[in-house]
Amino acid sequence: MNSKLISSRLKFLTFAFLCFSVGAFVLLSLRSFNVTVGPLWTIRIPASRGKILDAQGRLCAYDEFVNVAYLDLDYVRSSNSDRLKPYLGLLLRNFKIEKTAEEVLSSRSRFLRLGEGPSRDEILKLVPTEMLPFVSVELEARRKRFTEFGMDKILGLVIADRAVGGVEEALDAQLRGKRDGKAFLKFSGFVNLLPELVFLRDPVDGKDVRLTIDLDLQRICYEEIVRAKEQNRAVGAGAIVMETKTGKIRAMVTTRNWNDTVLGYIEPGSALKPIVYAIAIESGVLKGNEVFQCTGQIKPVPELDITVRDIDAHGTVDVKEALVHSCNSATIMIARLIKEKIGEEAYYEWLKKFGFGEKTGVEIAGEISGVLRKPSQWSKIDFAMISIGHGIGTPPLQFLAAFNTLANSGKYVRPTIVEENTPVEKRVLSEETSRFIREALQAVVSQGTGKKANVLGVNVAGKTGTAQKLADGKDRYFSIFVGYFPSEDPLYTIMVYVDEPSAGAYLAGEVAAPIFASIVKRLIQLRKEHPLSVTTHAMPDLRGLTLRDALLILQQLGISDVRIEGVGKVSEQYPEPGAIDFKGKTVFLKLQ
Repeated sequence: MNSKLISSRLKFLTFAFLCFSVGAFVLLSLRSFNVTVGPLWTIRIPASRGKILDAQGRLCAYDEFVNVAYLDLDYVRSSNSDRLKPYLGLLLRNFKIEKTAEEVLSSRSRFLRLGEGPSRDEILKLVPTEMLPFVSVELEARRKRFTEFGMDKILGLVIADRAVGGVEEALDAQLRGKRDGKAFLKFSGFVNLLPELVFLRDPVDGKDVRLTIDLDLQRICYEEIVRAKEQNRAVGAGAIVMETKTGKIRAMVTTRNWNDTVLGYIEPGSALKPIVYAIAIESGVLKGNEVFQCTGQIKPVPELDITVRDIDAHGTVDVKEALVHSCNSATIMIARLIKEKIGEEAYYEWLKKFGFGEKTGVEIAGEISGVLRKPSQWSKIDFAMISIGHGIGTPPLQFLAAFNTLANSGKYVRPTIVEENTPVEKRVLSEETSRFIREALQAVVSQGTGKKANVLGVNVAGKTGTAQKLADGKDRYFSIFVGYFPSEDPLYTIMVYVDEPSAGAYLAGEVAAPIFASIVKRLIQLRKEHPLSVTTHAMPDLRGLTLRDALLILQQLGISDVRIEGVGKVSEQYPEPGAIDFKGKTVFLKLQ
């Protein structure tokens, strides 16, 4: 643990102890006029909860210690309470407690919390001298957190020392302070009480957690999603950015006041089709060279009076073309073949392999498993409806992880929000099947329903999904685009979703795909900002740079001892720009 931090806590507690306990100490230790040595006194040094940092080491949540004053009512009652009532009344008024001295003394409480202050001096001013023996000051932690850009939904809360939701609750065992410290003091002297530290047991603080979230990427996604929600007059919107090969979540944004990326679920619509096609090919149901005839509509079960329609009649299409044009008819024909050749039970097990119906295990409290009913609970038509993304409920993160299997050469990688975690992966598809689907997904963007996800200068692949919602007798829609870039060797897999767009357009290719493109453009631009040319003879001016770029410059100068305060871009630095004696010094960066 940081010895300076322990020392500062101990100094404060010792000072507070002297100020507020001197009266009580004298009463207890006064035995004769020649007494010079008092008893041992114990001071608690509170343990700190671990800090939560972003991927670049920027503070997202941390403990701030405050001074809290308590009144020992039992001690007051056992003393001459009548004599003390005027001073007690003054104490209550000073702390703006709207109770009389009689009301406080007649209560059953043992202690009364008077209030808290930023400094011990402020509290000292409020305590009448006569009440000093009855008031104690405790050092208590208050959890501070960065709430901008939707980070509050990821972090969760700490209320009255109890972690609630988000990372705070999920990783509470790691973050929580393990053991308070203790300082054992011996006081000598009579007129002047001089403390001597006899023994110190250090507090055992909680462990820091570095998240995979990059606040720069988080900000980009947040700005784009908020803008998209307003432009589309939508009920809600969200986006998740995940590293394709590691499963590390670099951004997780929602416009709702709760984290629906893991706590809610959606019907993925046509975005599920690539996974269905991959299952058909991998299980031997399809070879990949089959053709289908699309007339623009199909009855999934002939004896049922239910018709599924396409936006257009696609005519004769092969497997890839069916996926490129998001053909419902061809997909349902493929679903029939799956049912006939391997059966509904095997189909269900394949969906489970992609993670549907199960929690991903991401380190966020409250994650749900979604809805994937067992085949014994399916209706006659469910095999077909699931294949076009209806009748299945999946949290956005769960779906992104499933889709990422296609981008990651057939390997499912478990999503994580903790930077130090080692990727956990399993092979679900062969590289050959994955390659076939990836080629089709690139064509979806270049010539199919996802054209507006195209980004100049980078190859993008992905799939649209428009799920119809029936509410209040009106047609409402959920628009999704999930894709990855660059398609030949993906770095990021990204999911964008918009709930009930009502500005006119509702198809995912018109609503969600352009948002995906905007996010990709800004992620690429982020890497190009602030060209990093460095002079080695003087301290460079780091002000205005992102932390990422400032640290890269310092690394080129051979500087590794860097202290960081705040969040945002560099606003102040030490040593100052132009300083020539900066080598070997600790660099301080203030961000805002």
